[in-house]
Amino acid sequence: MSSSYSESKSLAFRANLAKLVSPLRRVRSRTPFFHLAAHRIPTLWSLYRGLLRNSPTEDVKFRVRLLFHQNRQFTGVEKTLTRLKLGYKWLDFFKKAKYGDERCQNVVMRFSSLIAAKREKARMMRIVREELEWQEKLRHRPILSGGFMRPTVNHGPLPRMKPQPPAISHLIIKRLKKRELRHDKRKQLEDDLEDLAMEQQFEEGLRNLTKVQFPTVFSGPGISQRWKQPIVESIRDISKRQQLEYVRAETPFSPELFERIIEARREKIRNKTQEKDRERHGELTKSAIKRQRKGPPAHILAKMTAKEREMDKISRSLSEVGYVALVKRRLGFKLKDPDAGLELGEKNNRPLLRQATHLIHAENRRRQIEEQRLTSFTSRTVCSERAQATGE
Repeated sequence: MSSSYSESKSLAFRANLAKLVSPLRRVRSRTPFFHLAAHRIPTLWSLYRGLLRNSPTEDVKFRVRLLFHQNRQFTGVEKTLTRLKLGYKWLDFFKKAKYGDERCQNVVMRFSSLIAAKREKARMMRIVREELEWQEKLRHRPILSGGFMRPTVNHGPLPRMKPQPPAISHLIIKRLKKRELRHDKRKQLEDDLEDLAMEQQFEEGLRNLTKVQFPTVFSGPGISQRWKQPIVESIRDISKRQQLEYVRAETPFSPELFERIIEARREKIRNKTQEKDRERHGELTKSAIKRQRKGPPAHILAKMTAKEREMDKISRSLSEVGYVALVKRRLGFKLKDPDAGLELGEKNNRPLLRQATHLIHAENRRRQIEEQRLTSFTSRTVCSERAQATGE
């Protein structure tokens, strides 16, 4: 080590070096830049207000507000700086258009028309989406089925709805779980009372056996009661809740609710009657398609002959006249008009039936010839067009 070295010189050198380097050190603010007045005041008062004042139309103003709202999420310096530069570029462009630059005016007006078209498209999409959501809601809306939900310990008297609202299902499930928890809690409290009684008997038996007075924990005047009191009160509260549940289970249906359910049942019958009438007039309803696709149970179907299966298939048709009515009569169906005439090919009616058959066959032949003629004419036209195209 050099003899000229000393601790005081080293300290002085370090202090001087720190003095020279300290101004060069970067100082970071603990406040985010988007909270600083140096950023907010120019951005809001100069850029944002300037863009709104110089916007030529309301559509452009709407776009400016929307972009500023969307860009509020940026907290990085680089991305924010890029958006601010673009905003000031638009501000200069809007000012040029405002002061008479024809090219800038044309560009801005075209930009406004594009925004207006996009807003209109978004509005229509929103209307369509809301309508679809409303239709979906109507498709799954609860409808009174005309049945009764008898009151139980989990719910009071309710009308039967299809589909059942999720709120009612959640209510029933929640009360079931709460009831089970109370049952388990009561069982645990009763076990605690038994344990306290055993501890009390043990201390009293030990005192009687040893004939020695010692401090007790669970027995003695007033001590056991202090241990049992909170447990007994908890059991009493659970018993009160159970009594309220039993009262709920015995709640009768109100006259208003009863009349509403009965009216729903009448409406269901009216709807089914109208549906049957529409089916008789030739409308193919959803329930009719479902009924036609059904069949007898498997154990019955296995014992049916081929003719019985055919008759069962015919009887599921909507018609109540002709051969279908004959099959339904044989199977014991109740028809809407059981006295309706049924043509079974009597000798007196056979000439009329033959004439109707000839007319039907003639009409079928006429349609077949017409279809062949149109098909041949179409094929000749296509071939001639192809020949002309090839010749050219």
